[in-house]
Amino acid sequence: MAQRIGIHIFEELFQHSFHMKETFNLVSLLDTLGLVQGVLLGIMLILIHSRKRKAVLYLGLFIILFSLEPLENIFHELGVLQKWPHLILLPVSFHFLAYPLFYIYLQKISILEDERPSYWTMVPGFLELIVGVVVFFLPLHIKTWIKDSNAMLIYFLLGMGYSLFIQILALKWIVRHRTELENQYSLLLHRNLKWSTYFIYASIVFSMLFLLTFLTDDRSVYIVYSAVNVVLIYWISYQGFAQQNISPVYHSVLNVPSGAKNESAKNEDKIIKENPADKKVVKTPDEQEIFRQVLDRIQDHMVKSRCFTKEDLTIVDVSEAIHEHPRRISQSINSLLGTNFNNYINSFRVEYAKELFSSDQYKNLSIEGIGMEAGFHSKSTFYAAFKKIEGTTPAKLRPE
Repeated sequence: MAQRIGIHIFEELFQHSFHMKETFNLVSLLDTLGLVQGVLLGIMLILIHSRKRKAVLYLGLFIILFSLEPLENIFHELGVLQKWPHLILLPVSFHFLAYPLFYIYLQKISILEDERPSYWTMVPGFLELIVGVVVFFLPLHIKTWIKDSNAMLIYFLLGMGYSLFIQILALKWIVRHRTELENQYSLLLHRNLKWSTYFIYASIVFSMLFLLTFLTDDRSVYIVYSAVNVVLIYWISYQGFAQQNISPVYHSVLNVPSGAKNESAKNEDKIIKENPADKKVVKTPDEQEIFRQVLDRIQDHMVKSRCFTKEDLTIVDVSEAIHEHPRRISQSINSLLGTNFNNYINSFRVEYAKELFSSDQYKNLSIEGIGMEAGFHSKSTFYAAFKKIEGTTPAKLRPE
């Protein structure tokens, strides 16, 4: 009986040890995959950066720093730290430097590119790197004491807090970017940086998982953390390759040789730059009258030309057609109609789509086809704009 119990206990211990070995191997594999993938993709982004795509340099650096985070854990899992204990506290944690690089990348690719990037956000990161290198070269017994002390927990929590602060700044920047984007473009697809918003939210969840792995020894949580890390690295690298800079269309009007403008035109540019369309200022009666005249010309052009059916219509296209400064057009729409250029154009498209619904000529077209005919890029953008303006879907409004 005792022999059977002993054999049973041995079998349980063997199975448990085998399961732990599998778990550690899986963790090591995921961590190593994330690190190698991130470093290679980051280097590729750095190598492809050019004069026109300087921003990807910052994204490449971010991805490399982001992917280096689990390096010490990999060494621990593979037994490297047991053989070479002086490798503990490797300076590969960049809680204060990684996300500022991503924030600056967003600033540089956004429509607000003329504003000075927030380089100051990287200062704590450089200090972190300097301190990390100094600590790494301290005697082993001091490093071991630091690793086992509350200093590491405090450092980790401060780093998470700073990363969260930068992520909030990035989200605010994206909101400003979209506001200005909607004042210049009628097609927002691939320009609204929606993927970066998703990435920031995913990163916050990722940080919470990282905190759980730091505070607990739950291996299942760490496996999830490692898997999410691999997915995030691949996804943001793909987006970095695909994303192009979003330049203000105003540049084609504002950035012309100085000799090409007369003095009144220069003064007009100066006034408009100092009073952008989205700035909340009280307009005088004379300004309001100017806006009404401009808006009348815009409306007349829309009705006669049906330029809104052009999928990628910009405010500069309208500006060149009616010979009016694009900022003045934007100000007129914002001030008198309380909306932006994007919504204004979509309102014409929706009205035109409603006309096509009742037309015998287009009765065989699908709803998506009607949307395309009216100037919408896709069925989803058509439905979203229609629901926003009409309060219902085109399918419900289209006569049978």
